[in-house]
Amino acid sequence: MRGLTRAGRAVAVTVVAAIAASGCGSMVAPLTQSSPTPSIRPVNELGAVRWVDRPGRFFEPKALPTHLLPANARPCTSSDLRVFPAGGNGGGGHAYQTFALRNVSRTTCILRGYPSVVASKPGRADVTAADGGFFVGRERSANMPPGGTTWLNIETERDCPARYANPGQYPTLFYHTVTIGIAGGGQVVIHQPFDVLCGLYTGRFAVTQPPQRYTHSPVSGARAALELPSGVVAGTTLRYVVDLTNPTGTAMALHPCPGYEQGLGSAGKNILELNCAVRRLPAHRTVHFAMELAVPGGTPTGPGTVYWQIAGPLDVAASGSVHVYGRDTPCRPSQLRVVITGPGQVPGPPNVMGMKGIATDVPLSVTNISGRPCSVEGVPAVAIRAADGRDLGLRQVPNVQFSQRPVPPPAVAITLAPHTGTARTTLYWYLPWCGPDPNPVTVSITFAANAVVITVTPARGWTPPPCHGVQPGSANNPGLVSADQFRSG
Repeated sequence: MRGLTRAGRAVAVTVVAAIAASGCGSMVAPLTQSSPTPSIRPVNELGAVRWVDRPGRFFEPKALPTHLLPANARPCTSSDLRVFPAGGNGGGGHAYQTFALRNVSRTTCILRGYPSVVASKPGRADVTAADGGFFVGRERSANMPPGGTTWLNIETERDCPARYANPGQYPTLFYHTVTIGIAGGGQVVIHQPFDVLCGLYTGRFAVTQPPQRYTHSPVSGARAALELPSGVVAGTTLRYVVDLTNPTGTAMALHPCPGYEQGLGSAGKNILELNCAVRRLPAHRTVHFAMELAVPGGTPTGPGTVYWQIAGPLDVAASGSVHVYGRDTPCRPSQLRVVITGPGQVPGPPNVMGMKGIATDVPLSVTNISGRPCSVEGVPAVAIRAADGRDLGLRQVPNVQFSQRPVPPPAVAITLAPHTGTARTTLYWYLPWCGPDPNPVTVSITFAANAVVITVTPARGWTPPPCHGVQPGSANNPGLVSADQFRSG
């Protein structure tokens, strides 16, 4: 059973790297050209299925043949039926009401296709429903046994020229009686209000069919867990182990061989194939798979999240944290000159809040004024205080929340050359500020790499987002702040 269990594996013991103290708090010593190689506790790969570098595939479920219910009974007549309201639903200006037609006869019958549906009101012209609508018209019918139910959806719309013909007026046209013609003979009458101003639409008679079934991944229902080393050096290969457990009572045959995705920062975007030299996951057992992932040299120092998942629409996934020893040296406050240039401007597209006129942004630059290289990375945290020293209570949000740009790439360390190296970012202030001018404000910037905090007074202040007579932020949410990732200057 080699490869299926690792009971009795030898445990490799190494010395964990020491924590070095910096001038701004404790941090794991970064790896630089002159730093010694850190002592890393590796993962025990004994008994694990070896890793293979082979392209894999995303698992796409395929529809299985569906066996529809028979539809060969006699046509129902109105005397066979009783009708009951069964709720409704809708969205986007379209709404539909559902009605249940129950077979109260002693034999099976069927209601097929689109019925004749007519809304009537004394003193008004009848309104005949059109076949099909936004939500209705794709239903399928079948035989209805005694006591069985067939469903019918009737739809109305909210938006049409008649509704908005006169500014500020939104008329309605309610009819309270709807007559449904039954093809086998007779009529069924519904007493229900329908706003027919923008039209009336009927679906097909429908009987609930067996659900569509799809093929499953070979490892559907499996559970994944990661065994990670204590750290990894940027520019080297992360070696770790994935534990795949089959919690079911049936073995899972690894055919076709599943693909998987893995990642750490910007690393690992390709789908690879599992090594299916082990052809199955036995019931109630765990199989261990060795993994390798090349870590880019620009990956910054600090904790990194490793993720792993089966490539497909499944919840077979796991993640864990590993410390990255980057080639960067996070900047200390004494090495930096930080400048914010106000008073700011209203950002344009693709910033959604700027397009609404309720945002301002200011540029921030950091320059290395020391004689040694250092680095910054990621998105800084931002806090703003008013002239009287009070925190303005602006909550920080990810900038992607208000941008129409694609999701930004993972952060990489930006090395600032001695004396001249510069990195830049943009800070944002969102939501209308209808209170007194808080300037001159002070802005506290917290760097992601080492939690260093530097406080800056923006040149010429920072203009808050204009009020424009709109509803100001509440006391619980006076506004929001955000920042872009640092980029090379």
